[in-house]
Amino acid sequence: MGLQHVLSLEPGSILWTIITFLIIVWVIAKFGWKPILSGLKAREDTIRTDLDTAKAEREKATAALAEYQTALTGIKKEAAEIVQKAQESASQIVEEAREQSREQSRKEIERAKAEIERETEAAKTALRTQVADLTAQATAKVLGQVVDLKQHEKLIMDALREEK
Repeated sequence: MGLQHVLSLEPGSILWTIITFLIIVWVIAKFGWKPILSGLKAREDTIRTDLDTAKAEREKATAALAEYQTALTGIKKEAAEIVQKAQESASQIVEEAREQSREQSRKEIERAKAEIERETEAAKTALRTQVADLTAQATAKVLGQVVDLKQHEKLIMDALREEK
């Protein structure tokens, strides 16, 4: 009985349903429609504002990204220049060290040559003196007389000058 009564169509029931529906529509239109529309309008404005803010923030982020990329490119270029200058400086230091080494070697060779020259001259002088002494002794033995050292030196020097 309960479920059949709800599904049956009676003219009085239909009339009261239509009247009730129209009253609810009138009440909603009179008191609820404007607040619902204003709420929807406020929500639409909020969403629009949020979208505009998001768009502005995206544009700012894009500009900041471009700026950072430009700065990064500049920093990379500067770093490459610093590395190149360091390499050039290192090459220059190595070349200067080589040049100093060559110069020092050249000076050592010149000093050694001068030392050899001095030693050669000293050896020649010592050899001449020794030859003069031996010659004087040999002459004294051959002649059987003692030759004066000054006289002997003069004879040897004269003989050496004649050879040259």
